[in-house]
Amino acid sequence: MFENIITDLPSSLMALVILTLVINWGSSKLGDSLHTLGVKLHIPDSVRGATFDAVSSSFPELVTALVAVLVYNQFSDVGLSTVAGSAIFNILIIPMFSIFFYKAAVNSKNSKANINKDGDNDNNNNNDTIKVEKKTILRDTLFYILSIGALIFFTLQGQYTAFSGYVLITIYLAYVAVLYSQFKSHKKEMQQLIQNGEYCDEECELEEDTTYSEIMFWITAGIFIIWFAIDGLVQAAITLSGILSIPVFITSVIIVAACTSIPDTILSVNSAKRGDADGAIANAIGSNIFDICICLGLPMIIAGAVLPVNPSDSLGVLAFVVLSMVTTSGLLLKNKITKKDAYLMFFVYLLFIAYIVAKTFKIIQI
Repeated sequence: MFENIITDLPSSLMALVILTLVINWGSSKLGDSLHTLGVKLHIPDSVRGATFDAVSSSFPELVTALVAVLVYNQFSDVGLSTVAGSAIFNILIIPMFSIFFYKAAVNSKNSKANINKDGDNDNNNNNDTIKVEKKTILRDTLFYILSIGALIFFTLQGQYTAFSGYVLITIYLAYVAVLYSQFKSHKKEMQQLIQNGEYCDEECELEEDTTYSEIMFWITAGIFIIWFAIDGLVQAAITLSGILSIPVFITSVIIVAACTSIPDTILSVNSAKRGDADGAIANAIGSNIFDICICLGLPMIIAGAVLPVNPSDSLGVLAFVVLSMVTTSGLLLKNKITKKDAYLMFFVYLLFIAYIVAKTFKIIQI
């Protein structure tokens, strides 16, 4: 569709900027619609977050992998590289931004309100630290490890098959099952909140104000908008790699991955601004589980054929997926997270960029 439009450096760069904005807008519309649908269907928050919310924020990665298989026949160079690069971006950069924006939100709030009954100012205790629930981090990290482990195993086989896809999707279904089980254990508390009118205002308003026809219209529109924009984005990456004489997987793992991760980033930053540290950071890991299991698993099944992959081209990036997971999970499991931890996450991402640059110029071969 874009072969005759995106043909040179200016058009490629312009397409990257414009289409990224279009993807963000389409993801926002899709996310709002899916959230409202989940509310109207009374789907539990935990399950809705792992399914509908994950679909909306990670749908660009899913479309990228599908387009790579169905349109450009470059699953390894485009689909796998984009999802892997997005996973590294999500688990390092999104928590980093979440920490910084959470601080800003707390500072503005605490400057007026954080004085306790004894007249002591609690600002110093809250301004520099953030806490997240360890149980949530351990749960999501466990399934993320399973996802990465399965992906690395199949990569080492040198090919992806429908069986590979079924295994990855099964891991995600197990993740959803655990989330639903945990929701049921706290169901009584949530029902009590609803009865007290503490949990229903937004939910009830969404149910009353939005019809199913409106929801389905925006879901359909969002899907088409994102598919259209991703098609152009992939073409821009391919054109850019040809002009700069670098492998397609390089532009995919850095540029396309960052562009498709913007919806995840905005979702987490908005949660951080509301003071929801658990939601902001857990979204990054949960989205990565969806990216690996669904965004890669589903195209493997739909392809209907063996998808070859060169392990030597992919294992370096996958090693950084593991390193980023170990770095962020280790930091999040501390009692308190500080800005220093955010800087460390950013440093690891810079190492990843340096690795990609070194690989581009053939300084290293791995």
